[in-house]
Amino acid sequence: MSHMSMILTGLMLMAMLVFIAPNIFALNRGHVLRNIALWLAIFLGLTLFYQNFGPGSAHPLFKVPEAMSGMNQNEALKLPAFKNSVPESKDKDDADKQETAPLKE
Repeated sequence: MSHMSMILTGLMLMAMLVFIAPNIFALNRGHVLRNIALWLAIFLGLTLFYQNFGPGSAHPLFKVPEAMSGMNQNEALKLPAFKNSVPESKDKDDADKQETAPLKE
């Protein structure tokens, strides 16, 4: 992200906070601490689940297939499943042939 987009994102978040925060505080009046504790418990549960069953754990539920573990994106695009899924245009093929054709002078 560029510096300008980070500044604009921060300004938009601050504006949203100014418009939304009073209503949120009005709805939560009287049980703010209970809601904070509830959300913290939810985030803690998700964190512990990811830590125990995520890609870097001893027993991962979500793991990358063994055949693709060391691949980068360019190698994955060369696989047969990806090669036929994207049709190539004729214009691109003609342009490649023209570039590789020898020049006659």
